[in-house]
Amino acid sequence: MTTTPNVASNDLQARADFFRDHSYVVLPDLLSPDLVAEMNAAIDRDHAEHGYFWDCEVSRNGTSNLLLTEPVFEEAVRHPDVLALVETLMGGPVCFEELSVQITRPSAEARPTGWHRDCGHWVDHPLHLDYPQIIYYLTDVGEGDHHFTISPEPAGGDVLDTPAQLERGGAFPFHGNAGTGILFNAATLHGATLVKTGRERRILQVYYGHPDQPSLSQVTLMPPRLWRDDPDPEIRRFYGKLNRYTQDMRRWLGADDEMGGRGR
Repeated sequence: MTTTPNVASNDLQARADFFRDHSYVVLPDLLSPDLVAEMNAAIDRDHAEHGYFWDCEVSRNGTSNLLLTEPVFEEAVRHPDVLALVETLMGGPVCFEELSVQITRPSAEARPTGWHRDCGHWVDHPLHLDYPQIIYYLTDVGEGDHHFTISPEPAGGDVLDTPAQLERGGAFPFHGNAGTGILFNAATLHGATLVKTGRERRILQVYYGHPDQPSLSQVTLMPPRLWRDDPDPEIRRFYGKLNRYTQDMRRWLGADDEMGGRGR
């Protein structure tokens, strides 16, 4: 299986240039088959042991708190190729925002793409880039499978409404092997496309942000082992932007003093 046509170079600058033209770039085979298998086993284990984090109002078939129980996902969050590209595009230090897993179940019917934008464009940034997102496929995804679809747009260009953007950029279906990723601006028009299939699709979503901008969401609890206890000051900084969910849980549980009172 091959990914949808994309920049043919592994060169950092070529990938950044492609992103500037399209607001996305495909990154083939980022996660090894062994790592993908380990992550899928971790998903199954967490669902069985911590089902109270699943099937909630935020997502009927997903969770945003795997970092609490399954450290293996940190390898996807801080993948060196991804971080290098995100830092290049952002033009400065970046931080962690959110990690989510979504499972799209088999379907007896097809459904059109659920077009949406996760957030607004940050027009003060040269690429309108506030929250980059990478989606990793954790299952092989071909033309007969549920898949991610994006409508390419020039980074930093005019922001159009949905009909006008689809006329300008069209629809790009993302197919690829398990372990392949697509990095894009979370403000770019995108959505899941469901097809009639007996196969489920699994994806891992990681969001990044600027340390001095508001938190993107309130769904991922930040583990203290990362933002407080890790011996590496860069890792503590990277995970140190505590969203309101984390801060409220600390306060409600009386853990502020224990955790050093650190927060944002």
